[in-house]
Amino acid sequence: MKKYYFKEKFFKITDHYPILDEDGKKTFFVDQTFKFLGYEAKVSDAHDKELFTINRKLLSFLPIYYISFSDKSKKDMTIRSNLAFFKKSIDILMEDGKINLKGNFWDYEFKMFYKGEVIGEASKKIFSLTDQYELKVLDENFSLELIALCLALNNIKDLENASSASNG
Repeated sequence: MKKYYFKEKFFKITDHYPILDEDGKKTFFVDQTFKFLGYEAKVSDAHDKELFTINRKLLSFLPIYYISFSDKSKKDMTIRSNLAFFKKSIDILMEDGKINLKGNFWDYEFKMFYKGEVIGEASKKIFSLTDQYELKVLDENFSLELIALCLALNNIKDLENASSASNG
């Protein structure tokens, strides 16, 4: 099992931040580019080698993200948010199956399933000025996929918060 910690900046027009492992070592870096519409982020390793990019589809009722891996031995995937009430349901569609995220939106507690088995867990620190997540990867074969899922989940939450602020 591996643990990763995400902590974004407070003001984020663009964002560059590390993803730390359980020892506090900077294992990955997230670079989010400024866009008026959409979302794009690149994730690289500690040696600045790009691992994957995330792009959000612009015109869709529910958020859809496309993940492109630099290492072509990993197949590209799609992250799709599903319509659900009070619970968050998100699927990662891959060539060899599907990872499903299920959890309690209000408590920011999520589990990731692949073929019925829990392969990861994510939780958000609630009382903080910036978004902070802990990701527990129970099956390390899915580390990059689960990191991508957490980044997409955070962007979905940002979209929902912005939408509720503009409606309120």
